[in-house]
Amino acid sequence: MFIDAHQHFWQYAAADYPWIDSSMKRLARDFLPADLTAIALPEGVTGSVAVQARQTVQETDWLLSLAASDPFIRGVVGWVDLRSPTVADELRCRASNPKLVGVRHVVQDEPDPRFLLRDDFIRGLKTLEAFQLTYDLLLFPHHLPAA
Repeated sequence: MFIDAHQHFWQYAAADYPWIDSSMKRLARDFLPADLTAIALPEGVTGSVAVQARQTVQETDWLLSLAASDPFIRGVVGWVDLRSPTVADELRCRASNPKLVGVRHVVQDEPDPRFLLRDDFIRGLKTLEAFQLTYDLLLFPHHLPAA
């Protein structure tokens, strides 16, 4: 078994992906599971983990729906607002889906290098354990001391 452990899918709209600038024109299009399987299967890749590219629960739900209809997607690393006082409810809604395997927050977009140490964020991180979900770090070197 050979798994691509980090894959993004999206239906491209410039407003949804402002980080895709003119130097990344090749990314400014839809990327769906069929695009991946067409090149991955011949190389022996047998599955993929879809990872959120936007910090919305709508995208997490969309990725979970893709995973439900495509067995190539073995898991989803989604997003929920870990700072929210209702984070446990948000996770409960989604963690019953066995394809949800983790959560991430785009810390690299946070201006505060100590963002990971915020009390509300740590409380949300601790909630993940009850749902047996991992947390994926996405940060810049100046965030490493806090990490």
